[in-house]
Amino acid sequence: MKFIKRLGFYGGGFAIGTVFLIFFLTGKRTQCTWLPEDRVINDIGRKNYVRFSPEVRTMLENRQIDTLDIQLILKYGSVDFSKSNTDTIPCNFYHISGRKELEKTSLWVRNCDRFTRVEKVLSQ
Repeated sequence: MKFIKRLGFYGGGFAIGTVFLIFFLTGKRTQCTWLPEDRVINDIGRKNYVRFSPEVRTMLENRQIDTLDIQLILKYGSVDFSKSNTDTIPCNFYHISGRKELEKTSLWVRNCDRFTRVEKVLSQ
């Protein structure tokens, strides 16, 4: 079989495969969570609701921080594993820092199987 004919078969199969991938993956919420930080943020985002400690509730009532800021940090934040405690059972503690305009705010979060609880909010 000549090289041109093999190249044509390869190109045709590649095109068909690309069309199938575009058809199946378009409109779906597919994402790659291979890195540990992405896995933690994705796991926290899948929880149905977020609980707050009494200290954080007091801060919310005094308007020192807003629930939107907390949600943004939990969705787009950066996990600092050197400050986190991932060996506790049944819940792991994570230190999550905000990005961009919330970079001076960080959260201590308890991530359990069924819920997430914000334990402490630190502002610098």
